[in-house]
Amino acid sequence: MEDRLSRLEQKIDTLQEAVISLARVEERLITVFNRQSTIETRMVAIENKMDGLSESMARSQTVERLIWILIAAGIGAVFRYM
Repeated sequence: MEDRLSRLEQKIDTLQEAVISLARVEERLITVFNRQSTIETRMVAIENKMDGLSESMARSQTVERLIWILIAAGIGAVFRYM
């Protein structure tokens, strides 16, 4: 009878260790998922900033081209009327 109780206690101890290990793994997973969520949020913010910068760059290139056209036209007009 004592031998049987001893084996039961060992099995309960083993189950207790397994439950504790599972709880630790669950905590680690929660931490990893929280970090991943934070990283995804930051990535979305970076993508939005990049989209804004690319639009701004396209506008500034268009303005720069117009300025160069106006400068060339002005120089051409100066030489034509000289």
